[in-house]
Amino acid sequence: MKLLFTILSDLGYPVSDNIQNYYTDIHLWEDWWRGYVPEFHNYWIRDAQDNGAQVKRKQMRMAKKLCEDWANLLLNDKTRILIECGEHDTNKTQKWLTGDTDEQNGGILGKTGFWVKGNKAVEREFAQGTVCFYWQLTGATEQGGELAGEGLELKVIKDAQMIVPLTYDDEDITDVALASNYTQDGQEHLYVQIFKKLNDDGEYLITNHFYRVNRGGGYEEVPGPHGEVESYVLPCKPFVIMKPNIENNIADVPLGASIYANAIDNLQLCDLSYDNMFMDTLLGKKRVFMDQAAVQLKPKTYAKDENGQDRVVQQEPDIGATLEKSLYVTTGEALPGDPKFFNEYNPSLRVDENKENVQFNLNLLSAKVGLGQNRYQFNQANMTTATQVKASNKDLTESVWKQRIAIQEALKDLTRAALILGMEKLHQPLDVDARITIQFDDTMFADEEAERMRFMQEIAAGIRQKWEYRVKYDGEDEETARKMTGETAAAQQQTLAGQFNPGDQNGANSGQNVANSGGVDD
Repeated sequence: MKLLFTILSDLGYPVSDNIQNYYTDIHLWEDWWRGYVPEFHNYWIRDAQDNGAQVKRKQMRMAKKLCEDWANLLLNDKTRILIECGEHDTNKTQKWLTGDTDEQNGGILGKTGFWVKGNKAVEREFAQGTVCFYWQLTGATEQGGELAGEGLELKVIKDAQMIVPLTYDDEDITDVALASNYTQDGQEHLYVQIFKKLNDDGEYLITNHFYRVNRGGGYEEVPGPHGEVESYVLPCKPFVIMKPNIENNIADVPLGASIYANAIDNLQLCDLSYDNMFMDTLLGKKRVFMDQAAVQLKPKTYAKDENGQDRVVQQEPDIGATLEKSLYVTTGEALPGDPKFFNEYNPSLRVDENKENVQFNLNLLSAKVGLGQNRYQFNQANMTTATQVKASNKDLTESVWKQRIAIQEALKDLTRAALILGMEKLHQPLDVDARITIQFDDTMFADEEAERMRFMQEIAAGIRQKWEYRVKYDGEDEETARKMTGETAAAQQQTLAGQFNPGDQNGANSGQNVANSGGVDD
């Protein structure tokens, strides 16, 4: 980070001490996300003779699991970006952006791998507090003094330590520096981009800087590896900063805070309880204490050392090759008739106590990060419905809705920027004023069993048809579903015709009633 700060200072963008110091916290959060914090997980043990050894504490790596779960709850393959345009658009904007409204694996988002990148980025966002998405023109060239491109590529900076705010207020980052590492010809390089707002019309100046990093810590500016344009202007803000929707109580900076920034102690407790369970299992091995006289030793093997003295090369108890030698412990010499000839020792593994300890700490951690107290239940034997989950885990439901507010606004801004750039720089016929709606995955709150029962009741009441059930829950197309239930369109027409058969008095009366009801004049 010091190198990046030095480069920015040389470019005329000094970074305040408050911002620089904040990256120490970000680095700590990253260590917990990776699962290994040297200051905590390494410790020393000593024996009675004060001989010491460094050991490594066992890790549950719950920080990463928390962030993975938050990413899956907020941005997954069931999330949809829907575009509503005027009649003249004929869905061209939606097709250009996502390919279609259902799968959304095509379009500019599909080509750039947005859904995979997005899920991973949200995981890192909740781990380190901040990520950044930005659009980059591909094949950019200057034509008639204006920048034009062949396409758009979505980039993401997942390492918050490579995101440096330059101009900002309480919530919004107006100007930003983004950095990334790359290797060229075996030499480490640093790519720095400056995004600076030019005017009130929303135009942005983007400047690219490439540096070769020397082994001694120095650097020198070099041309881009692919002949990139040094600077260009875009008609809108091309980047979106994403942060968890929680107030930052760590420092007064525009960067976000990790979802577990206030739960470091709870992460430590989880690892301590897990390590304790591991050690109880490791040290809980059966032991048999025996008098040395009962252990037959193999003959001693001697060899001369460098001083010509005899030394013992081998002397092992002959207790069988199939048993672990650590099972037996000799305690000295005694006669076989001694009542303490041998003694078994079976330590308690404290299974129940350890399970309760681990579970208790998981509950505390889960509650602290907004996932509710019952997120991680490893001893739950019964299945619960979505309705029961929603009722019993109100904290999780409220937290998800709260976090969706920030995700929704970020995705809208990112989509709007793509439409503007697509129209003005790629010359695509897009509706930049289209209404953008973010549709989230609500299956975690949906009680499918209750919905199926309600669907069956509506079929029995004649409100729905049987084939509709097979389409919704069995994934069949309408033609196949109608065939399987015998509810073809022709059969339905015959049924309706039989109901209104003129030869049937009841049918004639019914038909007359229908005709009369349709002729009422208001």
